Amino acid sequence: MTKTGKQRERADSLKSFKRQHILGAARRLFEAQGMDGLNMRAIAAEAGYSLGAAYAYFRTKEEIEAELLAWIISDLTRFIRTSSAGADNPALAGFSFFAQYFNDRPEERKLLLSMLAGIEAATSQADKTSRKELDRRIITLLGLLANNLHRHSAASPTRVQNETMDFFTYLLGLLMLQAGGQLSLLDQRLQEMVDRYGQQMLLRLAQ
Repeated sequence: MTKTGKQRERADSLKSFKRQHILGAARRLFEAQGMDGLNMRAIAAEAGYSLGAAYAYFRTKEEIEAELLAWIISDLTRFIRTSSAGADNPALAGFSFFAQYFNDRPEERKLLLSMLAGIEAATSQADKTSRKELDRRIITLLGLLANNLHRHSAASPTRVQNETMDFFTYLLGLLMLQAGGQLSLLDQRLQEMVDRYGQQMLLRLAQ
């Protein structure tokens, strides 16, 4: 490797390290204060950087939020992968775990819904890169849910994939209604609705 190549490699490694350091600070603030803790000044201070230095590695707060949600989705995917096999209903367990996770964690739910709804559009290449990684993590999660469902169904892969997408969309809608208080207003319980939809989906796939 040339001297220039080595210098570039060291610079890239240092940049990656500092980005991860800033993300670690953002995670700590998010865990302690929720979405209210996610502003660039507070994140920079938690990381021990000046505001200008933090902006050198993350152009926008939304870029950090996308990275945080990607991390949450990745952790949840690992949990579903290791826990679904031992569940009472492995075909539906992943969907149930997803709903329960975000139902029990209002701040994570707020982050999920705001990012997926595109409330803050990507405005820079860095934002687009972070969102692309988030999309990749979500696709990985959906693939896991579909594979678990397919292993316990005789339906075609296409039907299973379509049902998985429909169920995922349904879950997001339920989480929105839960966040807005409409489920309580209608005297509905999120987990009961998830279970009912799951059973109806299995009946459809068995036809």
